[in-house]
Parts: sequence; C-alpha cells; structure tokens
Amino acid sequence: MKNKIRIAIPNKGRIKQPSMDALASAGITVLEEERTYVSKTSDPRYEAIFARANDIPVYVHYGAVDLGITGHDLIQERGADALELLDFGFGKATMVIAVPEASTITSVDDVPALTRVATEFPNITKKYFESMGKQVEVLEVNGTAELAPKLGLAQIIVDITSTGETLRKNKLRIIDNIFDTTTRLACNKIAYRTYENEITELLDRLRGGLEQ
Repeated sequence: MKNKIRIAIPNKGRIKQPSMDALASAGITVLEEERTYVSKTSDPRYEAIFARANDIPVYVHYGAVDLGITGHDLIQERGADALELLDFGFGKATMVIAVPEASTITSVDDVPALTRVATEFPNITKKYFESMGKQVEVLEVNGTAELAPKLGLAQIIVDITSTGETLRKNKLRIIDNIFDTTTRLACNKIAYRTYENEITELLDRLRGGLEQ
C-alpha cells in the first residue's frame, strides 16, 4: 500500500485522550509530538492527524483524512456525508432544547413564531424546528448559549449537555431532547472502498479493545 491511512483525532477536549486510548488498545499508539498536527503511529500503515473535533467531519467528508474520531452531533451539524462505522460509547451527551425556569414555554408546541433561539448548532436547530413546523430565528453563538436568555438575546437555547448541571446553574430547564450523541469513528466513503481490508481489520481490533 503506497499511502498511509490518515486518522483524524481531536487535538483537545474531553474526547482526545479516550480516542487515543481506543486506538492504542487496537495496537495503534500515536507517537505524538508537542505542537505537531501530523504524527506517526506504531503501525506504519496509519498516521494521526490532530484537528478540531468540529472540523473533523469536514476533513472526512472531503477525503482530506480517511477516518476521523468525533462526536455524532458534530457529524450531523456539519452535514458530513460519511460512514459512521463504530460507536465508541464515550463522550455521551444529549442535544436539548432549554428555556429559562420562569418561561411560560413548557413544550415545543408553546414556542411562538419568530422566537429567537441561541445555539452553537444552527443547522441541527433549523432542521429540528422546521420538522416541528415552527418558524424561529436562529442565532449562532460559540459556547455561550446559556448566557443568551440572561441577556435577553434569545428566549430558547439548543445545546449539548451530559449531566444538565450547567443548565441548572444557569436556571434553565429542558423542554425537549433532539437526540443522544456519542463519539463515533467516521469514514470517508471512497476511502472505505479503497482500504476496505485494512479498515475492516482496524474495526475488529477497535471492537476487541472496547470489549476488554
């Protein structure tokens, strides 16, 4: 095989280390060097690419990498046309709709037309409210959605939560769940056909590591 199979791994955040551990359990140890975006691995057939988790679905979609470890929520948000070959089971969270505790809104049915919704996930949010027949104004914010209702910027937020603790601290309550998410192994469709034997072998090794 002439080319190495590229695997994108989050360069930071809570799923970076579990991702590297999962690969190590499958016999692929990342030989990471500080401030390096491309790293060799213990298996010469593979090289690791460190990237933002949010960008990994795009890299996989366009074939810049062959495989990528990232959240199902990010794959959906970026609209990546990729195969989700494996659910690692870690990074569990839920995409939720929340309103201030004092809000009169108790369900999505109560949401008035043109209500402002703050979120880091505008595409998921638009699709959800459209599917519910609700016309809302979606405001994209980065990582501070909980602040929007306090400042009067939005009446509703759509955000990812694992325990709900941040929502409770900000006096927000959940009115609906959109979907549950975990960390997935995403694969470029052309790469899957090109490296089917190698990727199938890797999947078997990853599954074996998860079962230990």
